Amino acid sequence: MRMSKVSSAIVAAGLFMTAGAVAQPIASATYFDLSGNWDGAMFHAYAASAPGLMSSGSVARLVAPIGTADFEPGFVAAANPADFHLMLNYIPSGPGFGLGFGTFMITDADGDSISGNVNGLWIDDSANTPGQVFFNGALSNVVFTGGTFNGTLAGAFSTLFGGTPPYDGAITQLYLSPPGNFFTSVFSDVNTGVTMQILPAPGAAALMGLGGLLVARRRR
Repeated sequence: MRMSKVSSAIVAAGLFMTAGAVAQPIASATYFDLSGNWDGAMFHAYAASAPGLMSSGSVARLVAPIGTADFEPGFVAAANPADFHLMLNYIPSGPGFGLGFGTFMITDADGDSISGNVNGLWIDDSANTPGQVFFNGALSNVVFTGGTFNGTLAGAFSTLFGGTPPYDGAITQLYLSPPGNFFTSVFSDVNTGVTMQILPAPGAAALMGLGGLLVARRRR
């Protein structure tokens, strides 16, 4: 059974209003049923094709000409290079909190990719929701390769955006429900979801610097 959906937001003194004033998102990516793995030092979220973990996804261009590239459940097992991989470390910074730094790469049906750096904050919310862990962060140095990003199920869009790459500024949301305490217990193949928004301007650092992180839960 898929976990409860979680919406996470960075908020402080009208954060989203400020973000909107900086730039509007040019692209977004959402992936469900990824395989989350923690070895005590590094967290990895991989696209998977296995019973109970049939990863699917959608990557969209949000500015004209808009378009969406869809990836069917278990897409990573198909005879093409489409994939998703996110990796993050964990640096303790207080009770139930930790810093995280890493990278991500999203690969389309013919090998083109979207990649970049990730930094933000891990939040152990097990005191309120047993076993639930969240990551809120920012993307930087985001680069699109190739001229068109193609889905494996349907759809495609142009990766030629205005402005000068690499693109900085995005909010990432990651949610998972690992067994035990995320920060102390090794686990593998835990259902994980990720959402991202990519901005055309260096807004991520400004957003992260505005202050506190609030996790708001929305149950399915």
